[in-house]
Amino acid sequence: MKAKIDCVWYVSSFRRPWEAAVIGNLAAALKTKKSELKTPQIYVEGGPANFRVEGILSWDSLTFFERTATVLFKGNLWHLWGEPPSWWGWIRLRARTVHTPLDTRPGQRGQWRGHPTRFFAEQAHEGESVIVPTFDAKVAWASGRDEEDSQASTLLLAAAPDPNLSEALAEAGIEALPLEASESSLKRGRALFTDDHPSNALLAAYLTMQGVPVMAQDTPLLKALLGPGGYIAAPRGGDKSGWTKALGDVMSENGRSASASARRFLKKNYGVSDAVESLEKLYRSVTGASAVKEKF
Repeated sequence: MKAKIDCVWYVSSFRRPWEAAVIGNLAAALKTKKSELKTPQIYVEGGPANFRVEGILSWDSLTFFERTATVLFKGNLWHLWGEPPSWWGWIRLRARTVHTPLDTRPGQRGQWRGHPTRFFAEQAHEGESVIVPTFDAKVAWASGRDEEDSQASTLLLAAAPDPNLSEALAEAGIEALPLEASESSLKRGRALFTDDHPSNALLAAYLTMQGVPVMAQDTPLLKALLGPGGYIAAPRGGDKSGWTKALGDVMSENGRSASASARRFLKKNYGVSDAVESLEKLYRSVTGASAVKEKF
């Protein structure tokens, strides 16, 4: 039997809790599903507080000799999540590499360090491989919502509101909070996204899995994650009446129905098996390894 692919993950970006949860869920998927891939050893730049993965290590806590030994000897495949560290070239001398940034604009291929990958096919403009994320409803930073919270007239904002939205919020008596105001704010109300940053799309998926209805301006990334009916459409440059209608929808049964639709879509299209299969296919193509049949 051939040895499993030995992969090391190094996370330099993906600092927000929902971004870190993507990494944790993928690692957990490899651990729980019988696969040709070893559960990766994960090193995180800075503190690992947002990463709830067993055995994760802070790169900054290692001694010089531990870092050197890791760079020179560990893993026949390295997967970089985020920005490449200054010592990345030493890894490239001896191991195959994969790179997954969260947000790279078209035409920036020269910034890749290793085999390029994306979370969204909509962003794979130059033939990058696509990794399928998977989402767990039970994440610690967004758990504990109760019935009182679910009825609160609170809107979580991913971007500053325009004047028409601000006026509509005031007339409706809805409190608006920035998404990162506090961890507790993630447990309340509804969410509004007014741009298409990939981090916002991932957060929308996690909040949806928690039963939080999402209102957002139509973007390819949100449609890919939540499905066309998985969120309440918000107006682009709309007047106050457009915002008033959208707010009414997300605070009503329409919002709950959209959230339920999105959860079904996520479970169908972003399951654990799909995530593991995408990683297996990716790592096989990078290392040239053929499929491994395990004997039990």
